[in-house]
Amino acid sequence: MVSERRTDKGMLRKFFMKRFRTFAIIMFIPLLLLFIIMGFMNIYSQQEELKKQGVNTLKSINDNIVYVVYSTIHQQDVMMGSAQYKLALQKLLRHDRLEFKDVVFMNAIENFIRSSESSYPYINSVYLYIDGRNNFLTSSSDQLASVDNYYDKDWFNHYKSIPKEDKQFVETRWLKRHSYEEPKKVITIYQRMTYAKGVIVVNVNAKDFGMMIENMLYHSGQNFYYLNKKGDTLFASNPGSASDAAIENGFFTNSIKEYESKGRFSKNQEWVKLGGKYFLIYIEPASYYETYFVSMISFDVFADRLLDFLKLAFAILLINFLIVMALAWITTKTAFKHITYLVDVFSAAERGEIIEKPLLIVKDEYNLIMNNILFLFIKNNQMQTNLMEKQHQNEITEIMALQLQINPHFIFNTLQTMDLEVLKEKGGQSTLHTMIQELSRIIKYALTNPTEPVTLREELDYLKAYLQIQEIRFNHILITYFEIDDEILEHKVFRLMLQPMVENSVNHGMKSTDQHCYIKIKGFIRNDVINIAVIDNGCGMTKEEIAELYIKINDPSSKNIGLTNLNRRLLLHYGDTSKLHIRSKKNLGTGIYFKIPIQNAEVK
Repeated sequence: MVSERRTDKGMLRKFFMKRFRTFAIIMFIPLLLLFIIMGFMNIYSQQEELKKQGVNTLKSINDNIVYVVYSTIHQQDVMMGSAQYKLALQKLLRHDRLEFKDVVFMNAIENFIRSSESSYPYINSVYLYIDGRNNFLTSSSDQLASVDNYYDKDWFNHYKSIPKEDKQFVETRWLKRHSYEEPKKVITIYQRMTYAKGVIVVNVNAKDFGMMIENMLYHSGQNFYYLNKKGDTLFASNPGSASDAAIENGFFTNSIKEYESKGRFSKNQEWVKLGGKYFLIYIEPASYYETYFVSMISFDVFADRLLDFLKLAFAILLINFLIVMALAWITTKTAFKHITYLVDVFSAAERGEIIEKPLLIVKDEYNLIMNNILFLFIKNNQMQTNLMEKQHQNEITEIMALQLQINPHFIFNTLQTMDLEVLKEKGGQSTLHTMIQELSRIIKYALTNPTEPVTLREELDYLKAYLQIQEIRFNHILITYFEIDDEILEHKVFRLMLQPMVENSVNHGMKSTDQHCYIKIKGFIRNDVINIAVIDNGCGMTKEEIAELYIKINDPSSKNIGLTNLNRRLLLHYGDTSKLHIRSKKNLGTGIYFKIPIQNAEVK
């Protein structure tokens, strides 16, 4: 029973794995193909989205700077086109006496430049300067300041160093108004006046400007850089390895030179390796001031989005895997339950048990067909069993009829009388005496009720008596060996089981040979099955002769009472697994084998 349970579990595992592979192929392959297609689409769409983000970011920043900084400078420059406005500013810078209308214009100038500073937090200050003056107008509370005494003197020195042909110039500087203050970085924009000889200066607070830029970036993985026409970094939203690598490799400078010579950036919207990492680069020239905007999106952003997709795909695959496993297990358990039922029914039918029509489990057409086939098989098997039983009973009846024709007591008495006469004649033990004694044992064993089971030990004792006579007949050239496990000796078998195989070895194996004939009788248990074999070193058989013998012993109509009868009795008692098997090779010998299941070894 333990072995059966292990076998059932092994079969269940085998069927489960087979169904799992089938369901997995059906469900996983289309799903994997779908994920591969979606993966490529995701990669393409994510890359296109990142490209759009770079373009939109620079456009927003450019519009903001143009709207605020350029409009401040442009409006002031346009106002300088008014002669009265310009005259009023010049009088103020010379400290001349101002008339009422000059005061009105000056108030307008001061209010305008102060409003730019107060309206936009990142504008630090605005300066208006007319060439040749020592004073300039500032948006700070000082209003009129001296270029010599004002805390911010660097701008004036830088302005004087700007080539005359440059109308615009942008640089970064550090301002410190009071000694106790920390210096702050500013982006200074110089714009020469169109209608006067002078300059409009706007100082942009880099920190506040950076906060505005950060609010316009799409994510932390996007960096913004503001460059002048030389490729120097005026502002970086996230100074670090990327900008350092770009500057070190001269990437910004070379890109601007390429744009000035070819009118385009060859690396735009491409992944560029800088400092050991990849960045999606987009460079756009600013609308004014001969500056450039750069968007650099780290590959980590792209990788994180791709990783999110992979996590989702893995989760779906895992769920699908569990569904496939559950589906395979449920269908296997259901099918195996039906298979177990069928096997039990078939086994019972082979044992000759009466089987009623099985309970119909009709869930679909397949179940209906299988139930009808099962019912027909059971009926057919029962009919064959009944027929074989009748044939067997007929054979037993014939044997018993033969037995009844001769009185067993008459035979035994006759043999005993012959044995006494031999002893008198020979005066003691002799070969003839031995033959008569063994023949008496054989006849007594054979004439007993043939349907009564015997132990394997009793069958072997009978076989030894039979072989004793055969050895005397063949002048002791017949030599037999017995290799029988003790644990099978008490198992019940039907009578005259081994004698037909040994008789076949004696009658056919020793044919046309005068050499010693060796016969080995083996019996052992392996995997809960009793194995019986009779092996000889006789003349053997060819493949054709073996095939003919198989036809003969498997012919139900054959009247042969040797191997044919033995094979028929084995099938009747133990089923198809116990039929005879023959192995032989010409001039080398023959082996005849059969098996008895241990649970069927007890013959009733």
